[in-house]
Amino acid sequence: MSEQYDEHEQSERVRQWLAKNGSNLLTAFLLVIAGVGGWQWWQGKQANQSQEAGAQYQKFTQAIDKPDLAKAVILGDAVIKNYADSDFAFLAALRLSKVHMDQGKPDLAMAALLKAETVARSPQNVELAKIRKVQLLLAQSKFAEAQKAADAIKADFYPASLMEAKADIAMANGKRDEASALYRDVLLALDPDSSSRAMIEMKLSDAGGTVETTQEIR
Repeated sequence: MSEQYDEHEQSERVRQWLAKNGSNLLTAFLLVIAGVGGWQWWQGKQANQSQEAGAQYQKFTQAIDKPDLAKAVILGDAVIKNYADSDFAFLAALRLSKVHMDQGKPDLAMAALLKAETVARSPQNVELAKIRKVQLLLAQSKFAEAQKAADAIKADFYPASLMEAKADIAMANGKRDEASALYRDVLLALDPDSSSRAMIEMKLSDAGGTVETTQEIR
């Protein structure tokens, strides 16, 4: 049999329940308010850090363009250290690697690429850093190391770049037929209007292959 209460009885039950549980409700309410405020504060802080990172990265690139490479190295290292949780740290590490290589410092260039891989916030950026390491090893004529590094990469995002690196390694090792086949695969993977096509076609010709009309792989 269901109980029925008049208005007075219902209000009295509510009053008693609040007296018993009111402090818990107040605590929960305050926690919600604090959580909303904390989230808004965190978002604001993230936005400010992103702006700061962007500004520092711009100063870094300006030093490269000037060029003031000594200053660029200091600024690049600072971006990586102070904004490691931003994409600007990854970009700074990549560009810093090139700065070191242009200065004839391959060890520092490789160290910068290792930092790039460490601070990369996406699988795509991790893959790019790994491919850049292969290219750097190639530039140093460390073909065995380059081959080992290339074989360890599963190219989900930059298949053409990895194939080109493997073709370059094959060419360096005198495997012209293998290099030619790989350069053809690169051309198939590239967009028809890619700015890289002319360079790949030249490499294919150097490997003894002939440039033919290819269709883009979609």
